[in-house]
Amino acid sequence: MRSKQAIWFECKVRYEKTQEDGTQKKVTEQYVVDALSFAEAEQRITEEMSAYISGEYEITDVRKAPYKEVFFDDADMSDRWFKAKLQFITLDERTAIEMETSEEVRKRVEEVKNETTN
Repeated sequence: MRSKQAIWFECKVRYEKTQEDGTQKKVTEQYVVDALSFAEAEQRITEEMSAYISGEYEITDVRKAPYKEVFFDDADMSDRWFKAKLQFITLDERTAIEMETSEEVRKRVEEVKNETTN
């Protein structure tokens, strides 16, 4: 399993999606890109979405993600991502004080039951 630390941005894109029954419906979907700035995040999501959406689309929101690290496995081709909050307890050996820190991460998984122990 690999992880990637970066500055992540969550981008919301609104477009008309063809449903299974053939009807068109306006949907807003969230995507995540790594970028150094809001402008770069908007540029990257525009480039990515232009390959998948043929009609008009609108980027409705770009915000900095609250997580810094994403875990993934090249063999896992699942499109499901889950948020996990990790809590760490460290002990200062000199003062014997416990310090609690937490970190939010994202992980791509195929099945939730397989990932609860990892």
